[in-house]
Amino acid sequence: MTVFNVIFSEAAARVRDSLPDDRRELLQRGLAIVSTDPHTKISSPISGDENTRSLALTHSMAIEYVISDGLLIVLVVHIVDTSQVLFENED
Repeated sequence: MTVFNVIFSEAAARVRDSLPDDRRELLQRGLAIVSTDPHTKISSPISGDENTRSLALTHSMAIEYVISDGLLIVLVVHIVDTSQVLFENED
């Protein structure tokens, strides 16, 4: 099994470093899984070459990343604050 080395863009590293410890742990746990299967079926390609992808790690945290030469490069870490929303879920 190939495990990809994970590196961060400067912007993604800033978001990572600003997270509280519990959220940072979730990010690291998710990346540990993704680094063994970066083309996981729940990730979505966001470019024509299939190597730039998007993946929701939790309901409020997502990443965009590139797979290249044994690296998983995290480009963006998206954090969604769901404590205040415009519309509540309607069932």
